[in-house]
Amino acid sequence: MFCPNDDCPDFVSTGLRAEYRDDVSVCPFCGVALVFERPGDADSGGDTGPAAPRIGDDEELEAVIEANDLTEVAVLKSMLDAAGIPYLTQGEDQFSAFRGAFAGGSIFNPRSHGVVFVVPSRMAEAARALLEELDGLEELRENGEPADDP
Repeated sequence: MFCPNDDCPDFVSTGLRAEYRDDVSVCPFCGVALVFERPGDADSGGDTGPAAPRIGDDEELEAVIEANDLTEVAVLKSMLDAAGIPYLTQGEDQFSAFRGAFAGGSIFNPRSHGVVFVVPSRMAEAARALLEELDGLEELRENGEPADDP
């Protein structure tokens, strides 16, 4: 069972259609009646350009960067999305427990680790080249001044 509503808050926030058990007949997020077959993506009907590359089931993955705060994670995601580089994250769920009053506070937890971004090996070099643009970010964070341009 799937929610056919393109405006469902769950679909809007994740971009994915959640699958529900057969005994669930109404979407718990928007209240729309569920359907048996997964509806197509909302943007599949228009001419929006080529589809973003997908990660194959048998494809090797390679870690390209690790982020330690939620703001940096969001920036990295937007950069990879804009470049059309598919990625998966490892360790992002650890931040979920700290949302609210402790947003971003998980970096102070000694058992906490950063969020690791992995991409298909065939795209790892392109991802690293794109993310090298963030090298000046570390110096800005430490010194409060932008990195010198050559």
